[in-house]
Amino acid sequence: MSLLNIGVSALLTSQGSLATASNNISNVNTEGYNRQRAEQVTRSADFQGGYYIGTGVTISGVERIYDSFIVSQVRTYTSQESQQDTFLSFARQIDDLLGSPQLGLDSGLESFFNAVHEVSNNPTSISARQVMLTEGEILANRFNTLDDQLREFDKQVDNLLAVSVKDINSLSKGIAELNAAIISSGASTTGEQPNDLLDRRDQLINELSKFTSVNIIPEDTGAVTVLVGNGQALVVGTANIELHEIVDTSTNPVRVGIGYGSAQVDVSAQLTGGSIGGAFQARNDVIDSARTELDALALGVTNSFNAQHRKGVTLNGTIGGDLFSVPTPPTTVDAGSIRLAITDPRDLAVAFPVGVTNADLTTTPATLASGSGQIEIASIDATPPLALPLLATNITLTFNTATNQYTATDGVNPAVTISYDPNTDSGKSVSLTAPMTELTLVLSGIPANGDVITLGNSSAIGDNRNALALADLQVAKTLNGGTQSFADSYSVTVANVATRTRQADIGQKTQQGLLDQVNLRRESLSGVNLDEEAANLIRYQQSYQAASQIITVSNTVFQSLLNAL
Repeated sequence: MSLLNIGVSALLTSQGSLATASNNISNVNTEGYNRQRAEQVTRSADFQGGYYIGTGVTISGVERIYDSFIVSQVRTYTSQESQQDTFLSFARQIDDLLGSPQLGLDSGLESFFNAVHEVSNNPTSISARQVMLTEGEILANRFNTLDDQLREFDKQVDNLLAVSVKDINSLSKGIAELNAAIISSGASTTGEQPNDLLDRRDQLINELSKFTSVNIIPEDTGAVTVLVGNGQALVVGTANIELHEIVDTSTNPVRVGIGYGSAQVDVSAQLTGGSIGGAFQARNDVIDSARTELDALALGVTNSFNAQHRKGVTLNGTIGGDLFSVPTPPTTVDAGSIRLAITDPRDLAVAFPVGVTNADLTTTPATLASGSGQIEIASIDATPPLALPLLATNITLTFNTATNQYTATDGVNPAVTISYDPNTDSGKSVSLTAPMTELTLVLSGIPANGDVITLGNSSAIGDNRNALALADLQVAKTLNGGTQSFADSYSVTVANVATRTRQADIGQKTQQGLLDQVNLRRESLSGVNLDEEAANLIRYQQSYQAASQIITVSNTVFQSLLNAL
């Protein structure tokens, strides 16, 4: 090997190293680029009898500085952070919606019940009744608005899924094409890696992980098989399997799902991670949960108010109807179907059809009770539709101090005795059954011996007892198996969403921290350091200049030999 050839090898090697460093510098801002390094190795020495003479240097290859484990971590954390971020975005919007003073139900329920209390204070006031109807309509509208907004969030999920399917198909097609190019490069036979193609493929796979979880299986040909979700093959060799937007008509509202392959098999439940996993999680854990709880509250409000309102008497003296309109069957009530069923304030049934008189009405004139005994009708339990008059005859209750008992009789049916000790039983609640009706009575005070209290059909004028019963629904534990009031139920719904939002916020920050950490590790290994590359340029420039001197010396020696001849 001549001195000239050694110099040329050093010159070409330095030139290749300079080109590699320059390529690194030029791609410092290229997303997904992995730093490259020219690997220099000594050339095979020549055996000169009893010894070996070196023959120079060469570049054995240009290595991509790459760690598959770190890259796999980047994909995993990218997918998890994207899922948490998408879920958090939806959860925050729903949390803001349910907690809004303008749109939430807390203030709507309070304003409505305040209007009910005003009617109970002034049952004959048309203006108070009109305010109650107005607040009832506002409450119904709030239910409708919340339902509309939740449906709108459902549409946003549908739109996100539809766009994601298109992006995933585009990325999978690009990965398959890069697989084909990598196979064509002959990397599997020559051992030389097409670094730029590999970088581009890794970048597409990383972008894919933003949509769903991704697993990679390397192939001997240099291609990779890409699995998404719970193991659905998206790219196999040079072929990609497309996802499809499918419509699930079995749900209300109709929703978008994701189909796999030409058969469009529904794999919505199998796609986890990424923005798709976050969207499905938001739909299942927040949107559906909030709508279910809101619908249960809507059903409870309509059933409770309608049942009580149908037990009252209107200002026109007729039995009340439904306060809120409901679909048929009533079990299909949801927050979007509530409507106010009454438009005329006189149709509000705020009176009871049965009244109490502290006197014996069978005498003329009526004999007033001399003691302080009181009987209050707390509720009327009868199967609607009720018919007036509710009682066929008056019911009299006569007190006997010797036995501490009321004797109730309607003059037709057998008498009934009710035990009541004024010293210990004040406030006692008892049930009295009349034909087709059960009255809940509250006994109080100290009646005198022989005092008679009469229960009879009453006029609606000035009676507020059904309004009071309607107002009592504000604190009544009518929901969730008798453990929650309306406000309690809504507070639990708001708290559940707030808790999920807080958890998602913490989870997103945690995943973002992990992603930033692993990205820093990747950058420290595979990223381009301009200071390091600048130092390499100087080092390779000096080696290039030194190699030039070898050629110059070789030329001088050769000229000297020629001149000697």
